[in-house]
Amino acid sequence: MKIIGIGDLLIPSEYIEKAFVNFQEAGHQVETIDWKQDGIDKLQNINILIEQNGPEIYEVEDYIIEACKDADVIITQFCPINKKIIDACPKLKAVGVLRGGIENINLDYCNEKDIMVFHTPGRNANAVADFTVGMLLCEARNIARSHALLKEGKWVKEYSNKDCVPDLCDKTVGIIGYGAIGRKVAQRLKAFDMNVIVYDPYLKDDSVKTVSLEELFKESDFVTIHSRLTKENEKMVNYELLSSMKPTAYFINMARSGLVDEDALERVLKEKKIAGAAIDVFETEPPGKDYKFMKYDNVTVTPHMAGSTRDAFTYSPVLLSKQMYEVLINGNKSPYLMNGKE
Repeated sequence: MKIIGIGDLLIPSEYIEKAFVNFQEAGHQVETIDWKQDGIDKLQNINILIEQNGPEIYEVEDYIIEACKDADVIITQFCPINKKIIDACPKLKAVGVLRGGIENINLDYCNEKDIMVFHTPGRNANAVADFTVGMLLCEARNIARSHALLKEGKWVKEYSNKDCVPDLCDKTVGIIGYGAIGRKVAQRLKAFDMNVIVYDPYLKDDSVKTVSLEELFKESDFVTIHSRLTKENEKMVNYELLSSMKPTAYFINMARSGLVDEDALERVLKEKKIAGAAIDVFETEPPGKDYKFMKYDNVTVTPHMAGSTRDAFTYSPVLLSKQMYEVLINGNKSPYLMNGKE
């Protein structure tokens, strides 16, 4: 079996080679190549383009195709695996993606060609959970705003939420989506002595209090969303739900912008129907200084960076390697396999 790892500026090829040493020890060939980009910004812009339009939007470079043409397995993070590269790799049996989403993989074409596709859910769960708690605190306690103003020489002690700056103790956080990230967020916020309620239609877990989506928005002092975006839940967070929140409550989105009706969120912020919001993801990325949320004093924004830690990037190849080994070498099942027969 020949494995080709495609590294990039965030997960360099040496990380992949080191993580897949278990395959080498089992007698298989592991080679790597770096997908060359002119800086992180260029890489991120290509990733955004692919996430919004699919893998066929990008023309894979010839040197990548040449390196992969004899591969039985391709490992990638951001580099797209589209029809062009699949057709150039007649031996291809499996693709491993070093991230939770598979937006850069033509899954339908892989299914047509009987190519297994693995992903790495939860690879940055700690990073996103940590960031979620940080953003929750930043917005509720005006940390980012006061920092920016003090840097400008302005000593400001009161903000738009001056009448509802909370302690976290005994407050209720509503978590939408109780997967790897949602569970870690709950663990962290329970340490603040917060009450946790959950909405997740797929959850089978009696250890946490589950409620309807409507109840969650009405009862929570903080709502944070961690669902995977699907056609079924697109814009699930609408004006009706947002306007049903307590006027002292906060909304946090570190997941996907498509889960939220952005116009509805802007409306409740403008109308001060909620105390504030913290947002890391946007319909248009990068959003620009005139984007709808930038003008409000009750929003904390960051540039889609919740999952970006060095530990998350270095851990991802190790996690994927273990799971692919279970299927491809040991013949076992794995929840990381998106399709095909194990």
